[in-house]
Amino acid sequence: MHCKTFHKKKMVIVFTACLLMMMVLLGRLVYLMVFESEYYQELAKDLHERERSIKAARGRIIDRTGKVLADNRTVCTISVIHSQIKDPEAVIAMLCKELELSEETVRKRVEKVSSIERIKSNVDKEVGDAIRAYQYPGVKVDEDFKRYYPFDELASKVLGFTGSDNQGIIGLEVKYDEYLEGIPGTILTLTDARGVEIENAKEERVESVPGNDLVVSLDYNIQSYAQQEALKVMEAKQADYVSILVMNPQNGEIYACVNVPEFNLNDPFTLNTGIGTEGLTEQQKQDALNQMWRNQCVNDTYEPGSTFKVFTSSAALMSGTSTLSDQFSCPGFKIVEDRRIRCHKAGGHGGQDFTHAIMNSCNPYIQ
Repeated sequence: MHCKTFHKKKMVIVFTACLLMMMVLLGRLVYLMVFESEYYQELAKDLHERERSIKAARGRIIDRTGKVLADNRTVCTISVIHSQIKDPEAVIAMLCKELELSEETVRKRVEKVSSIERIKSNVDKEVGDAIRAYQYPGVKVDEDFKRYYPFDELASKVLGFTGSDNQGIIGLEVKYDEYLEGIPGTILTLTDARGVEIENAKEERVESVPGNDLVVSLDYNIQSYAQQEALKVMEAKQADYVSILVMNPQNGEIYACVNVPEFNLNDPFTLNTGIGTEGLTEQQKQDALNQMWRNQCVNDTYEPGSTFKVFTSSAALMSGTSTLSDQFSCPGFKIVEDRRIRCHKAGGHGGQDFTHAIMNSCNPYIQ
């Protein structure tokens, strides 16, 4: 009798313990399914969705007449998804052929176990279309944008250029980068637990937002003409560089800002000196590039020269020490203390009044 009572108590204790454990598990399940459902739904969504970026079209740079000085052209980014590739050797051979890359480089990236691996960016659209036509599983071709400068060297040190990530590096491109860059979009695709995309699953896209256009005061025609004249002067005078700044004196708008030799905006990392970078250290290469990109009109200081004659002549007229009818004879020089100030015209200008002295930029008269 005593033994039966003992076993009955033991069964009650075990049953009670199991019931308590089931209630705890049930409570935990209710908590996860009801109160934490949104959190775990997001985790599941992140696990089963693969995200690819869509670059935004960068805003254009336009001159005062409406001519586009900086634009975009469509290129492609080639990537591979390791878990989806069925024939690695065929993919490697195809990418080596179409992208003109070494087998070692392509194989290393194709065989890398990652969610997505970029093979090459800024690929011409024609090449991207050819790769897409193979229809190899695991090979992704996403259309992208690359900065393009229709006039190559025109106003290169003013406009500046962008890097491979479409971010501004120098000039207007970096100064107004936050307005030009736009907002990237995304492509979301569903995958199974192995990371393989689910066929016929709906693809979710968040479209990119293009950047803002930038309208500047530069005038294409004035800039082109000034650049041609600067090149002529540089050749005639054997100068290291020539700068020309054309401004509207009424409001300060800059119509042309020339610094020759300019560089090719579509190939900004090739020196414009015609001398290669072989034998140079990385620091020497960077210093040479920085010098090539330098906007002398903005960064360099220089003596005002004859442009300062406007101030001295204006002061003379306002103070009453000179009038427009004053006469003066220019013998070709003027001695001021221990200095002989020469006129740019050998032999001098002879007799002239105030107006003609300014017109002739006569050094002895203005002094």
